Amino acid sequence: MIILRKVAVGNVQEIYRNGTIVADTISGTLDGYNKIFYTSYNYKRDRIDLHYNGQALHAPNDFEQTGPNEITLLYDAPLPDENLRATYEIDTSGYDPSYRGATPVLLNAVSQNVVFPSSMPDVTYNISVNLVTSDGNPSVYSSVVGSKTVDGFTVFFSGEIDTDNYILEWEVFR
Repeated sequence: MIILRKVAVGNVQEIYRNGTIVADTISGTLDGYNKIFYTSYNYKRDRIDLHYNGQALHAPNDFEQTGPNEITLLYDAPLPDENLRATYEIDTSGYDPSYRGATPVLLNAVSQNVVFPSSMPDVTYNISVNLVTSDGNPSVYSSVVGSKTVDGFTVFFSGEIDTDNYILEWEVFR
């Protein structure tokens, strides 16, 4: 007997430098009734696709774009064991370019603090970080954003940085 099971996919979000997000886990209740879901960032109108259990859904046939980060499904009401993800281009119209930068990472660092040029009004902002090397080699470290404040945030690395050629590129979106 063969038993087929759905593969559990972790909360994965991949941000490319051109502003496209692939495999963003969208929020909303997977209860078989809810049809309204939210993306992590505001998306550009008509530049979004949903993926429901691996099947691509497209607006306006399968869902409506009912807000800057809101999606309303027309026919499907996903259940808890189902997979709903979005691929979209970030809407940067509300993006302030003064909240982006490239911060050198010191040798032996295990974390990096980033301080904004001026305080944000609150901590309901999203952050994109990318650890790159100045010598062109790929980064061997993963990173995660830790604490956020109105004045900045902290990024933690998967290990102690072993050279002085790492740069933390970051952008803040509202």
